[in-house]
Amino acid sequence: MTKIVNVSGFKEVLDVKDGDDIVVDAEGRIAVPSFYDMHVHLENALTLSYTGDNKSGTLSEAVERWAKVRDTLSKDDIKLIMKKAIILELYNGVTHIRTHADTCSKNLNSVKAALEVKEEMKDYVDIQVVAFPEQGVFNCDQEKFVKAIELADIIGGKPDGEDSEDLGKEQLRLIAELSLKTGKPIDAHIDQGDVLTKFAEYLLSLRHTHVALSHLTALHSAPREYAERLMSLIKRKSASVISSPLTTVYLNSRYGDYPKIRGITRIKEMLERDINVCLGHDDFQNPFFPLGFGDIIQALYLAVLLDQINPVDEVINLITVNAEREFSYASRPSKDDIVILDAKSIREQLSTLSSRFMVIRKGKIIAKTNKRGEVIVGGNTFNPFSLI
Repeated sequence: MTKIVNVSGFKEVLDVKDGDDIVVDAEGRIAVPSFYDMHVHLENALTLSYTGDNKSGTLSEAVERWAKVRDTLSKDDIKLIMKKAIILELYNGVTHIRTHADTCSKNLNSVKAALEVKEEMKDYVDIQVVAFPEQGVFNCDQEKFVKAIELADIIGGKPDGEDSEDLGKEQLRLIAELSLKTGKPIDAHIDQGDVLTKFAEYLLSLRHTHVALSHLTALHSAPREYAERLMSLIKRKSASVISSPLTTVYLNSRYGDYPKIRGITRIKEMLERDINVCLGHDDFQNPFFPLGFGDIIQALYLAVLLDQINPVDEVINLITVNAEREFSYASRPSKDDIVILDAKSIREQLSTLSSRFMVIRKGKIIAKTNKRGEVIVGGNTFNPFSLI
């Protein structure tokens, strides 16, 4: 058994069942509950070499490029991509993932692959699968979508994937009806553009089970009166909001001149109203977002920066406590998972964006890093992080 000592945070000493009778000195590094990635598309992570660059940088071109590649991939191809993405997420301290699986995929390969990976990787990560209609329900195959919902944990939606606002509302009526029929919660991509749409308000007006509103970027440019009304409705309906700033900031505000819309929802204002807000990485190294490697801390950093969130040391709740609350609507997560940061505070972690020191899942070490920075000046060696 490994004993980890000199840990700060909610535990000072950690016992790890890994078979080695050694003591590891954490040197005051902080331990926190492991992270949640509450919105990611594992199936198309790391696929930029397949799809090619998104030359316009728009959501529509990203969807088009992914759709062309999607059905050339077998279920096993998709599973391999997903597992590679999961390994990166584990390295970065994520042991709970909500992945959106494309119901427009051939033979529902994306959904079936996600469910198989969920089972095969359950010792390492808790996975929830959302049945997600990337190109809309009615533009693909409605029967396939309904079948996918039977298989998946959560009902997805994307009203702006339909050809008109009326069809978008029809999609929302359908998923609300299916949620009541199946008892499954909803997590919909909604109001995710620059122009104000009101799909979230419409969905919340319907009878349904629990709802999570993913992206909600149009709220950033909404007039104050409407924003107040919608946030009050979100609070009253006990809905969650899931923001994915890395991808939405990259894709949004591609048209028009300055000043540009930031492409992120009103995280700070919703937190002030006690609305449950959490974060997702969404995409990495694909046509939707060409950068990243599954590090949810990068998403947290960008959220703090763009929405000017204070105090910094409390924002970790966006990827821990708040995320756990939303995750628990669909399944019960493991609560024994711990991340030891290579930092002595959340502020230091967000300042350095350093790799995680150690990730512990159900009492076992599943990831660690041996990186140690050194700067040699005047014949003396310094650890630069000790200066912070």
